[in-house]
Amino acid sequence: MRAVPACSSNISARKACALALTAFVGFAALPQSAAAMPAPVTETRGTNEAERPQPDGPTIRLTYEFYGAGLLLGTLETTAVISDTDYNITTRAATAGLADSIADAELESNAVGRLTEDGPAPERFRTASDSRFGARALEMVRNGEGTFDVSAEPALEPQQAAALRSGLAIGTVDPLTASLYSSLRPADRACSERVKVFDGRRVFALDFKRTGAEALSASNQAVYEGDTITCDLKYVPLAGQSREWKLQEARDPSPPIKLWMAPFKGAGGKQDILLPVRLQLRTPFGSALVHLTKADISGEPMMQASMSHNR
Repeated sequence: MRAVPACSSNISARKACALALTAFVGFAALPQSAAAMPAPVTETRGTNEAERPQPDGPTIRLTYEFYGAGLLLGTLETTAVISDTDYNITTRAATAGLADSIADAELESNAVGRLTEDGPAPERFRTASDSRFGARALEMVRNGEGTFDVSAEPALEPQQAAALRSGLAIGTVDPLTASLYSSLRPADRACSERVKVFDGRRVFALDFKRTGAEALSASNQAVYEGDTITCDLKYVPLAGQSREWKLQEARDPSPPIKLWMAPFKGAGGKQDILLPVRLQLRTPFGSALVHLTKADISGEPMMQASMSHNR
């Protein structure tokens, strides 16, 4: 099998970025250089939260690039360490080119949690960003009531605080943990889930729908070549969204994100991992394509798994 090689404050902008990064991390908030990192949020510990050691498992590293009209708009790097019982996921992203001249944005997010028989159980999620529109930081920690303690800068808006108090965040997962639902499942069950997500400010559902299959060819921007499963990813608002956002969506509803998923071999011949190798979404700069450009596991290129083996 062919390895994947390395390749040489605007509401709609925030939404497009959040959705794209959530979808990515097929493992799916732009990266944070040390110089750009805003001051950390005030730490709030839940009853089950503690600083956890890194899971004893393989390290998966993924690199994605955003393109619009053939121009590079941004990059995303994801590092995930997953053991049989724990996970630790970090994403770092940054604008580039035209998007950089407009937003000059960087963001880093991290999620840690446990893998249980009932699925991923998040314990802590942190995100911090800096752009021309200002710095933002947020931390949410699972508490003993099944929801999260949240600290944020800037503070939660009234409708966001009301969403947290309403109890709708009970049983939700953070945006990075949500990606595990699509990655750690057989290909014959790909894109069949609805994941309820809380990002610290809003509650929403991610509805995945399988739409077919397609063979992709490599190009100057895309290095993946082979069979894929095609899916639609729809954002369903539940609580915390602003009136301005709702009016904008009523005037011009956002279309689903289109995903192309492919299986890759896991460490030691264990369970294959489904990864998004291509995404198509609408952004403030027009339609954008996102391509997986590098994937490795514990320093070695990840190998494609047979699609027929996963059916």
